[in-house]
Amino acid sequence: MKPIVIVGGGPVGLVLSLVMARYEVPTLLLESRLQPTPRDESRAITWMPRGLELLDWLGLGALFAQLGVLRTAHEFWSGRQRLLTLPFDQVDSTHPYTLQLPQHDTEALLERAALATGCVEIRRGHSVVSVGQRDDAATMLVEGPEGSYEVSAPWAVGCDGARSTVRHSLGIESIHRDYGSYSVVADFEMDCDLPTDVSRLVLDHQRPYGFFYFSPRRWRLVYRLNPGEDRNAMITEEAATAILVERLPSARVNRFLWASAFPLRQGQSATYRKGRWLLSGDAAHAMGPSAGAGMMVGVLGAWRLGWRLALAAKEHPDAEGLLDRLLDDYDREQHAAADDIQDANATIFRNVAMRNPVAAGLRTQALRLLGRTSLPRKLVAREALTSQVLPASRANDRLKGETLKEIQVVGRWEVGRRAPSEALRYTGLHHMLLPVGGIRGVEQCAEASIKRAAEDAPFRVSLISASTTKVQYAFESGVSAPTYALVRPDQHVVAIYQI
Repeated sequence: MKPIVIVGGGPVGLVLSLVMARYEVPTLLLESRLQPTPRDESRAITWMPRGLELLDWLGLGALFAQLGVLRTAHEFWSGRQRLLTLPFDQVDSTHPYTLQLPQHDTEALLERAALATGCVEIRRGHSVVSVGQRDDAATMLVEGPEGSYEVSAPWAVGCDGARSTVRHSLGIESIHRDYGSYSVVADFEMDCDLPTDVSRLVLDHQRPYGFFYFSPRRWRLVYRLNPGEDRNAMITEEAATAILVERLPSARVNRFLWASAFPLRQGQSATYRKGRWLLSGDAAHAMGPSAGAGMMVGVLGAWRLGWRLALAAKEHPDAEGLLDRLLDDYDREQHAAADDIQDANATIFRNVAMRNPVAAGLRTQALRLLGRTSLPRKLVAREALTSQVLPASRANDRLKGETLKEIQVVGRWEVGRRAPSEALRYTGLHHMLLPVGGIRGVEQCAEASIKRAAEDAPFRVSLISASTTKVQYAFESGVSAPTYALVRPDQHVVAIYQI
C-alpha cells in the first residue's frame, strides 16, 4: 500500500498520522522543522474535553494526563470583581476539565507514538515547495537536506499551518476576518497566588489581559496591544515583565520564557479539498489566538478525515463513487465546525479589541447579569466543543430503506453529534448500528429490517444486536418504536432510524 503524504508535523499532522496508523494505513509526514516546537515556546497549550476523548481513542490519554495540568473553570473579571464563571465540570464528557500542556510536550508525545506504530515515516528538514496532481495521484516537489526530489501519493493532506504552502500552491483562496488589534502571548516561569486550576480574563478597556497556568510553575500572560505601540518593543522581556508586575504584583518571576504578538484575525479557506489534495488544521481554517480552539478543531477534523482517507487507501470497492462524496462531506462538515468556532471567537476578539469605556461598562453589566442565568453552562459546552453538531443530515454515508424513518434526536443521541461518551470505544473502520430505543421483545423483526438496509449499503456496517447485554443501557426510556443510531468510525452519529 502506497503511503498517504501529510505535509506538516505539528499536532494536527501528527494526530492524522496516528489515526491512519490505527487503520493500518502508512503515511509519510514531511516537516520543515528539524525539531518539535521548542520547549520554552509553548504555543497551543489546551486540550479540550473532545480532544481528550480523541486521545483516549488513540490510547494516549493516560500518557498526556501524566504531564498535563487540569483547568476546571474560566473566569471573566472587571478590575477586582469576578463577573462570570464558566465551569468545565458541568460539560457532558468523560473529561469535565481541560488539560494544559506545552506544545513541545504534545508534539513529542504524538511523534513518539506515531513512530512506534511502524506505519509512520517522519522526514524532518524536508520542505514542500510546490504541489500538483494527476488523475491518480497528488504530486509535490520537496527540498531536503540532500537536495530536491519529487514525491507522489494517492492522496495528500496539507497540515502546514496558516501560511500553508500547499494551499497557496493549489490556488485556494483564503478569506480573512480582521478585528483591528494584536494580542501578545508571554510565558513565564513564576510563582503567584492565583489558583492554578482556573484561567482568568480581565476585561479592562484600557488593556484587557489574562492569566493561564499550563505547566508546573509556568504561566501564560495575554494582553492587547494598543494603537501606536510597537509590536517588537511590546514582546520584549522588559515590556512583558513590566505589564505582568503591574497587573499581578504578587508574581515572583524566575524566568521569562517567550513572547509573540498575534493579530486578532481568522482565516477560512474557500475549500478544504482540491482533487487528490485536502487541507486540515490551520491550513484550512486559521483561528488566531483562541485559547486552544484552533488546535482542537484541527485534531478533531483530522479524526473525521482519517477514516475517509483510510477507506480510499484500502481501495474500497466503491472508491470512484462513494469516497469522492465522503471527502466532499468532510469539506462541508468541517467547514461548518470551523465556522461555528470562528463565530464564537469573533465575540471574544471583539471584546478584547473594545476600547470604548461606555461600551465596556455596558458589557460588564451584561456579563454580571449573565452569570445569574443558565447561559454559562451553554457557553462552556460550546467552548468545550461538546455541544457542536455537524450538518450530517445530508451526508452520503446514510442507509436507505423503505421501512426506515429518519429522526434527528432520541434522548442523548443526536444526528451530527458525537455518540455519548460511555456508549462505545470502537476503533474499527466500519460503521456501527446501535440500538438506542424501543420496546423490548420486538427487536427481532426490527433487526431483520435494519439488517437488510445495512447489507445494501456501499460501505461496511456492523449491527449490534438489541439483545446484547453490553448495549442494554443504551436504550432511551419512553421510546416506543425500535430505534437505531448509525455511528461513524469517528464516533459521530450520522443518522437515527426508527422501524
